[in-house]
Amino acid sequence: MERRFGELKRVLGPATGIAVCVGSAVGSGVLRTPGEIAAALPSGPWILFAWLVGATVAALDIFILAEWAASVPRVGGLVAYLRTAFGPAVAFVFGWLILLITWPGSIASVAIAIGEVVAEGAGSLATDAAPTHEARAIAIFVIVGLAALNLVGIHFGARLEIIFTSLKVTLLLGLLVAATFAVGSRAAATTGSVAAFPATPGLLAVAFGGAMIKVIFTYDGYADAVYLSEETRNPEKSVPRVLFISLIIITGLYLFCNIAFLSVFGARGMANSKFVPLELMQYAFGASGTKLLTIAAVAVMLGAVNSYLLTGPRIARLLAEERLALPVFGRVTSRGVPVAATLWLAVVSVILCFSNSYGELLEAVVPIISLTTIFVAAGLWLERWRHPERPRPFRVPAIGLVAGGQILLGSFLLYNGAAFVAEKNPWILAGDAAAVAAGLLIYYFTRTQRAAR
Repeated sequence: MERRFGELKRVLGPATGIAVCVGSAVGSGVLRTPGEIAAALPSGPWILFAWLVGATVAALDIFILAEWAASVPRVGGLVAYLRTAFGPAVAFVFGWLILLITWPGSIASVAIAIGEVVAEGAGSLATDAAPTHEARAIAIFVIVGLAALNLVGIHFGARLEIIFTSLKVTLLLGLLVAATFAVGSRAAATTGSVAAFPATPGLLAVAFGGAMIKVIFTYDGYADAVYLSEETRNPEKSVPRVLFISLIIITGLYLFCNIAFLSVFGARGMANSKFVPLELMQYAFGASGTKLLTIAAVAVMLGAVNSYLLTGPRIARLLAEERLALPVFGRVTSRGVPVAATLWLAVVSVILCFSNSYGELLEAVVPIISLTTIFVAAGLWLERWRHPERPRPFRVPAIGLVAGGQILLGSFLLYNGAAFVAEKNPWILAGDAAAVAAGLLIYYFTRTQRAAR
């Protein structure tokens, strides 16, 4: 395998894993979704509850992924686990979806947000209008530039991610603390109900599901270190530890942000705000607040794009090892760089920059994330039943409750999130379904052709 594709060296430590998880999760979502989530929910407790539900879904997933990563420490993360549990067809379809929609869609959405911020200032994140030509051009420059930097080598890409993540967390926390204290007694928090939920339980669930689409997207990336397991030192112990530490950091940061916003504006003020972080910065620091937030926003989002470009190509490597993708997508250089796979992600991401707005990209990605989560949880439960003798350096306690709870939660979020998207833009769901169908057709066609030889 190494002779055919090139050697994957175990050179990465826990710092890289934490940087990748935090870097992937903490992107444009934490800046632009708090107001949208508040507008869909009736009060401050409901807002914090939504973020805690997101943390619960992530925590259940972390337990499941920690056992998977410890017992199957392969490159490709979730796709490797699906291959182990369900076989090559399921692994190919999910790998295809990730490399065609989830990863490029996430890269494109964040890069477009960077383009909007650089071209028009942080206030541009307050709208979901189609990106301007200038914003698209900047987004493409960011994708191409970071892809080129990741072609230098795995060490360089990892160090770059550590720098981006350290910078983003420091800037974001520093600005929020400074702004909250600067506002002080001038805070104009308002209380009371923001929006009355629909009267029927079904409509209530759809409304909450719509809010959770944004929450889940904002959390997504919390476990991306699993894609680097085969290049991580002592992955059986270090990867589970990295996942738990990362989730604590991410959840703490998101709750702190929303508590800070609520303390200044209240739930009603958040719901009425076009862009909560910007209004906080302007309220605290005047005109210079926009410049400060623009700098912080760019730092936050650059780390997310770099993280996706660092981890995504490892999925293609796994597919190539399993003869589910062309061999060229599995090859790495002596510096550990999967050149063809990195270029694939960059090209597809650039194409998506021309075709979608941020909101449409988000709505296309989240159903696939929820579906993947359900299959990974079910796969671990199945593996425990089929192979109870397999060594497991980390074991999920009460696997039935954890995996079952994740499947139920994931199914609830998938159904209600899909219902929300179907009502708003059914063509997005049709596109996701078409991608699944195309993946299955391609898999069975290539399998038939291979058998015929």
